[in-house]
Amino acid sequence: MIEPRDRPSTRSPRERRGARARRAALAAVAALALLALQGCGAEGWEPDPGRRLDAGMNGRIEFSVASTAPLAVGANTFHVRLTWLDSRKPVQRIKLRVYSTMLGMRHESVHDAVEIEPGLYEVANVPFSMTGTYDMQFRALAASLIDEAEFSFEVY
Repeated sequence: MIEPRDRPSTRSPRERRGARARRAALAAVAALALLALQGCGAEGWEPDPGRRLDAGMNGRIEFSVASTAPLAVGANTFHVRLTWLDSRKPVQRIKLRVYSTMLGMRHESVHDAVEIEPGLYEVANVPFSMTGTYDMQFRALAASLIDEAEFSFEVY
């Protein structure tokens, strides 16, 4: 008696490759779903508070970034304090432009900050359209680029 697995397939090689590819894709989706479920209940998990501090790439300005609320999917607001590194005085009346990009996707946005007090700028309505890692570039501009800093944020 011939076992089912010993019989030659009636499907073409192309159909067999397609079936294998579909099974592999389903297995990958199932594995990712399982990992996502395990991560949701992980102990010690806390949302990214959205706070970063660092000197700019040109070494002229210190960028202190703080989200007004824990980062989440949707519109987010940041306060950015700019301080001259040499004098420790606030950086006033400068144009602050923020570029937000989700890594691996084409989710990009550009925002101009508004100075709400000397050296303190607000960047409102920064959209995080889905969970993941976002890179944000903060560029302090006058007649030309003065300094810039880049930070990564995790949105859950």
